Amino acid sequence: MSILSIELNREGARFCNFPKASRNNVTKTGFYVRGDQDVDFGMQRIRLNGNPGTCNPKIPKQWGSVITVADGGTVRNVILGVSSDGTAADINCMGNCTLKNVW
Repeated sequence: MSILSIELNREGARFCNFPKASRNNVTKTGFYVRGDQDVDFGMQRIRLNGNPGTCNPKIPKQWGSVITVADGGTVRNVILGVSSDGTAADINCMGNCTLKNVW
């Protein structure tokens, strides 16, 4: 194995080291963050169990996001989890938003 390969594997291992979730939050509806809000999710892992198949890339983006952020809003300390039924795992910024420590 080459040195480059070993180094790339180390980088990959660091990338895959997600932080430990403070709790798992499975929800049927997404969260909405107003433009004047700074929401700290406290390292929750959030899974949206919405409508099945919403991660299908062949359909237009008209499904509910895990978190929708209005222009000027901030989201921090959250881990997005993909549900087994294939629902979306995304944040939708409706303009300029700030994401801090989002996994």
